[in-house]
Amino acid sequence: MKESTLATKFMIAILCLGVAAYLAIYLIRGWEEDLVTSYAYAYSLDVGQEATGILVRTESPLAGGTGYVDQILSEGAKAAAGDPVALLYSDPSALTTRQSIRALEAEIEQLQYALNSGTQNTDASRLDAQVISSIVALRSLAADGDLTTLEDSALTLRSMVFKRDYTYGDAGAAGELTQLISDKQGQLASLNHSLNQVSKTVFAPASGVFSAGVDGWEGVVTPALLDELTADGLEDLLRQKHSPDPSAVGKLVTGSTWYYAALLDGVNTGLQAGRTYTLSFSGDYYGQVDMVLDRVSLEGERTLAIFSCRSHLADTAMLRIQTVDVVTRRLDGIRIPRKALRVETETVTREDGTTAQVNHYGVYTVVRSQAEWQEVELLYTADSYYLVRPVDQAAAYRLRAGDEIILNSSGIYDGKVVR
Repeated sequence: MKESTLATKFMIAILCLGVAAYLAIYLIRGWEEDLVTSYAYAYSLDVGQEATGILVRTESPLAGGTGYVDQILSEGAKAAAGDPVALLYSDPSALTTRQSIRALEAEIEQLQYALNSGTQNTDASRLDAQVISSIVALRSLAADGDLTTLEDSALTLRSMVFKRDYTYGDAGAAGELTQLISDKQGQLASLNHSLNQVSKTVFAPASGVFSAGVDGWEGVVTPALLDELTADGLEDLLRQKHSPDPSAVGKLVTGSTWYYAALLDGVNTGLQAGRTYTLSFSGDYYGQVDMVLDRVSLEGERTLAIFSCRSHLADTAMLRIQTVDVVTRRLDGIRIPRKALRVETETVTREDGTTAQVNHYGVYTVVRSQAEWQEVELLYTADSYYLVRPVDQAAAYRLRAGDEIILNSSGIYDGKVVR
């Protein structure tokens, strides 16, 4: 009986000690400050309005006829009057022949480079290192599956091997290389002759910018149309469908200025004619273009805006109907998390004796070991952050980019020791 009583007392004592330890830890953690901080940083934000419109240029399709097209000029390249812009083949096998010609031309160029470089004095040990480096680079490309520069790397390695043969005094290498170049040139001449029998060259009738993007809108929308264009007229244009000319091998943009006619919802857009605005493209072309607003017209609940630009023509030559963001203003401030912003309410007395509640926005920053109140002005509200700036931007003590700001702290106040 006594042993049972002693064991019971011992178990109760252990239980009491456990409860006491738990309460002690709980109290200690309760006194500890739960400090969570982040950092503020400078941030710029473009604020604008979405618009849908159509790109207008002075352009005309380049008719070539039926066949298989091989473009000579790249997209957005400048062409002078009379320059060849494309080849039209009547035989589908001509495209394969054209690819073989390009490969031969590149190979002959590399072989001639190797021949000319091989006649110069070259350090043999340095060439050995370059050959090994080229082999390693080629193997890395093949292992990674990166084929973008694989052909150029292989040609570079071949050139290095030829140069190495010269360095070690291979007297027959030069003659073999010369003969190889002659054979390749003979093959090239034969391929060019066969290609000329089934090809037709299309030339540029005037100077301009070449584009392969023919969409059927050429000649439908012109700069002359913009002077009388209305919001209803633009809306009708945006609903239209046009088919490209099947005989066209591309188009030539001859005007140096292109336009963007846009529809915006609402009448309080803040747009002013004569000002330059940034249009942010995010569809077929990702980029920002600065354009001058030539004309703005408020019609009902819509706004018609005509923008013009003399740059980025090559980048936008293929675009037609696009949705863009018209940036009306740019905000520069300090970005902070939403949890960092705090509101302090002050009761003020007006001149007539009445009182009013005034809200002051601010954040607490960590200065040395204390919390410091920094009043800010709210510029922009997003889902996860605020864009703010100091109320007094000339003050010595104000919120700056890089400051450590307090997100969550119980009982926070100005001057409180938080560390």
